[in-house]
Amino acid sequence: MKTCLSRARLAVLPLALSAAFPVLAQNQPASSLQETVVTASRIEQSVQDALPATTLITRADIDRAQTPDLPTLLSTVAGVQIAQTGGMGSSSSIFIRGANANHTLVLVDGVPINNATVGTASLENFPLAMVDHIEIVRGNVSAIYGSAALGGVIQIFTREATGKPQLSVSSQVGSYGTAQIDASGSVKLASGTSLSATAEALNNRGFPAINAAQTPGALSDDDGYTRRALGFALRQDLGDGNSVGLRLRDASGTLQYDPEQSPDTQTFKSKYAETGAVIDGKFKLGQGLELTAALTNSEDKWSDIADASGYFNSVSNGGNLGLLWQFAPGQRLTAGIETTQQSVQSDTLFTGTSRTENSVRLGYLGQFGEGSRHELQLNVRSDHYSDFGTANTGLVGYAYRLTDAWRVNASYSTGFNAPTFDQLYYPGYSNPNLSPEQLKSSELGLQYAVGGQQVRAVVFHNEYTDLIALNSVYVPFNIGRARNDGVELSYQGNFGGTRLHADLTLQDPKDLVTDAQLARRGRTLAHLGASRDVGAWTFGGEVRYSSSSPDTSYNLNTFATAPVTLPAYAVAGLTASYKISPEWTAFGRVDNLFNSNYETVYGYNQPGRGLYVGLRWQPRF
Repeated sequence: MKTCLSRARLAVLPLALSAAFPVLAQNQPASSLQETVVTASRIEQSVQDALPATTLITRADIDRAQTPDLPTLLSTVAGVQIAQTGGMGSSSSIFIRGANANHTLVLVDGVPINNATVGTASLENFPLAMVDHIEIVRGNVSAIYGSAALGGVIQIFTREATGKPQLSVSSQVGSYGTAQIDASGSVKLASGTSLSATAEALNNRGFPAINAAQTPGALSDDDGYTRRALGFALRQDLGDGNSVGLRLRDASGTLQYDPEQSPDTQTFKSKYAETGAVIDGKFKLGQGLELTAALTNSEDKWSDIADASGYFNSVSNGGNLGLLWQFAPGQRLTAGIETTQQSVQSDTLFTGTSRTENSVRLGYLGQFGEGSRHELQLNVRSDHYSDFGTANTGLVGYAYRLTDAWRVNASYSTGFNAPTFDQLYYPGYSNPNLSPEQLKSSELGLQYAVGGQQVRAVVFHNEYTDLIALNSVYVPFNIGRARNDGVELSYQGNFGGTRLHADLTLQDPKDLVTDAQLARRGRTLAHLGASRDVGAWTFGGEVRYSSSSPDTSYNLNTFATAPVTLPAYAVAGLTASYKISPEWTAFGRVDNLFNSNYETVYGYNQPGRGLYVGLRWQPRF
């Protein structure tokens, strides 16, 4: 099969699939697919109604999956590929629909946490114990969120009290010296005050991340990782739909790493600290009219312990106001203004250390026609940066319900990605005249959704211009062009009492300047996951696959680079849990069941087979 799929062939795939799935949805129970999401439009709607392809990962999904960290969990989502330089805690990059790693915007409770120096978020350090649910939007939504949302948006919602008191304590041990304990609890008082807190401690001895056979002379020994995390949420109900709240989070620890560019006999260690704070309010101004306001802070700090020099602190402080107006049944308008002050503190003498971003946005989401057959989404946004100027973006999406179950949809959008502080201001290797990267995106989709079943086929076309690339002396310029044509097929729901999640992505992420496949991105991605309750037991399993992808090797002696190929790989895992009593649950998992030897970044090993067991206590109140 030829991997470079033509747009004409892709366009007919959803129609060819339309006859394949109706049997799956007959007489099936409802599931989390009927849950609501907000990330796809900034307006609450069901997952099935969202126009952009959206995945919801609930707390129950996280507990069943038993994945060790956030990058591993996200790698089970359609169209998502993770590249990581080792095991737990090592630097990770996320590619959604073939977009660059810094083209994924990550939000925590609505606050962007992408690092200002490199443009990516340190997902490897975010504790899953702190998470209530995650919403992943695949596809460009810059017109809703601004910079970095070209590939999509990952929004993490931390735990907050909802109703009756809750308490959970769990611990686990396993391979590579893993020992983890976490606790979370929440309570809602009669006074309208809600309190929630989470704490976690994690130690991991690790394994040699550097592949010594591919990097001769480099030290390769165990690379340990530690994390200590705290989260706190407070909300006061003021009555009549009004409330104010405070959220705080902190995660800090250390990561050992091997120096790849010297035969050093010392294992290096870095220290990180990631913190965030949100003060927000929700106020009902009248019938169908709601105002939201927030003050936000996000900091990402990194320092090298062994070197006693080298530290980078990325700081973002912001404020925003939002307005939601439901002016008629099924007709909603959103508007907002935002301001953000970004700054960098470092022992590296950046030529610029701060900038301001001011933005305005307007959106419409409406259903109309007999039986609400038609759905229309419109978004426009203008972002002004103090260093390079203004970027304007837009999105138009339309869906038509052929029947109560079948829906076709189409969308077109534009997007941008702001240059980072490294690209603009790093001494000797920067360009202060850079323009933002640009994207034009279009997609066509077909969806079948009934009750707890959802089948979705999406054909997408993404055209990137003004991409920031490096010249021969490593100075960035707006010279890059890229394109990705692809088709994404996914199923999620219950089938015969078994929870199923399956997806397949066929894509052609291509550098149009060199006509080469983009680095570390496979042309074929697939995932299959299943779980089933059998009495007090819950059994699960999954397999992930990625086809081969290009990368680059680095010669320590000549400082030369050369193209290499990362082979295709498949990784399988099993999970099981047993309900000992209503309060106690024992659980366990086997990662990399067949001990696959694979790499997602050239020269860096991935974890081998691992066994983990744990115990969870959740008392009833």
